Amino acid sequence: MVYYYVNEQTQEMTGPVELPEYPGLGVVVPGNAIGLPEALPAAEPGHVWVWRDQQAVQLIDLRNRMVYFKENGNALYWTQLGPLPDHLTVKPRPNAYCFWKEGDWVLDTEAERAGLAAQADTDRDNRLREAVIRVAPLQYAYELGEAGSEQVAMMQAWKRYAIHLSQIEQQADYPRNIIWPVAPGRIAVPPSA
Repeated sequence: MVYYYVNEQTQEMTGPVELPEYPGLGVVVPGNAIGLPEALPAAEPGHVWVWRDQQAVQLIDLRNRMVYFKENGNALYWTQLGPLPDHLTVKPRPNAYCFWKEGDWVLDTEAERAGLAAQADTDRDNRLREAVIRVAPLQYAYELGEAGSEQVAMMQAWKRYAIHLSQIEQQADYPRNIIWPVAPGRIAVPPSA
């Protein structure tokens, strides 16, 4: 007889184990152990032996990892043995514009374009706000005849910057890749790949 311990919660089997033999009693099998006529072969990679319905069966072991809802890509820490329910996958959602279809995540290019364009609009509007704040006092000084040549040049530079911001939609790879104009007085940073 070959003995295995059985985890009370998961029913996972560990062993084989040697149980002590007591004089006059023989081998005493604890309540969390079972005896089998012969040793089990090693479990397949990524699987474990479990005791179910009075027999040893192999189950896939996906415990202690993140799994993902096919509906929305939200992550869940998985702690159970066995296959995942149909509404979960081990594949992480690549981005918010992907949806689950026929066993994999599929990119919704229209949703991605709309989302990237909305983000670009927000980024552009924030930059335009800064330009308006920078131009206003320079414009006032110019209108009152109090602006020096440096102030007039700076005002024109900020206005040109605002015009370039308003034209980002005309770039060839908009909104996926945007080459943002550089604000006056700032150092150009190359776009990230």
